[in-house]
Amino acid sequence: MKPLLLLGANNPELVGQARAVIGAGQPVAGLLDNDPAKHGMDFHGLPVFGGFERLAELIGEHLLVNLITRDTRTRHQTTRALLAAGAELGQFIHPQLELGMVELGLGSYLQQYAVLQADVRLGRNCSVSAGSIINHECRLGDSVFIAPGANLCGKVEVGDGVFVGASAVVLPRLRIGAWATIGAGAVVTRDVPAGAVVVGNPARILRYEPIEKESLDG
Repeated sequence: MKPLLLLGANNPELVGQARAVIGAGQPVAGLLDNDPAKHGMDFHGLPVFGGFERLAELIGEHLLVNLITRDTRTRHQTTRALLAAGAELGQFIHPQLELGMVELGLGSYLQQYAVLQADVRLGRNCSVSAGSIINHECRLGDSVFIAPGANLCGKVEVGDGVFVGASAVVLPRLRIGAWATIGAGAVVTRDVPAGAVVVGNPARILRYEPIEKESLDG
């Protein structure tokens, strides 16, 4: 089994998850981070090997998982660069999660205490945070980020690159267009157009942001 190589030495909580993953039988080699100040350091027990300049020598021996979550565009572009370089994506999933009836794309980063119900489907490169709930039969595209405490009710469809903020709620059977942003605490009661930034209760459109045109495959 190839060890995981994780991108982004930022959140110390990842180290606890790495220990749990290792305990479940999946080796974790360490981290890459493009911040030169972190190169060669010990990040709460995990080594930081360097930045992307190390990819060529490391991708053949590891499965890579992108832990960058500050925005979905950066996350998407970073993973696209990994795939273009020939990297093979792995999964960084807390072993306590019950995922027997869930379909996951490669590159998933699922934190402890997330709930994914039956017949949920995630695309590639998705990140689901602790305390969030994705209810039955939801469909998520590629490079989606679900922040802590967010709740997608049943049969919600989420396009590529969507950012769902902390404690936001999306009511059942709604569609969230690609590269939309749902602000923290928003309550979404109607479909959200692609690229829209929505806030409030009920959620209203604040502005529109550009839509990423390149897929993960280029």
